Amino acid sequence: MNELIQKLQDMHGLSAEQSQGILGTITGYIKEKVPMAAGMIDNLLHSATNSGGAATPPSSNESTIQKIEDFAKNKLGGFLGGNK
Repeated sequence: MNELIQKLQDMHGLSAEQSQGILGTITGYIKEKVPMAAGMIDNLLHSATNSGGAATPPSSNESTIQKIEDFAKNKLGGFLGGNK
């Protein structure tokens, strides 16, 4: 999750608090619209911040993160300041 927060900061000049808020909004929205994905999202974000357990391989995490980013850009782009 920290990697995604950092990416939001780097790409859009947001503060850590703004990035966390946006990430929370996006994940909440996806969980609401696709309840079956809630567990996957929680596991993804948990494995990205949990250094003590076995994490999903990076390529799988990167692919999932890219899908979430693409969804956010396509569906929420206008809400977040345009499709960049």
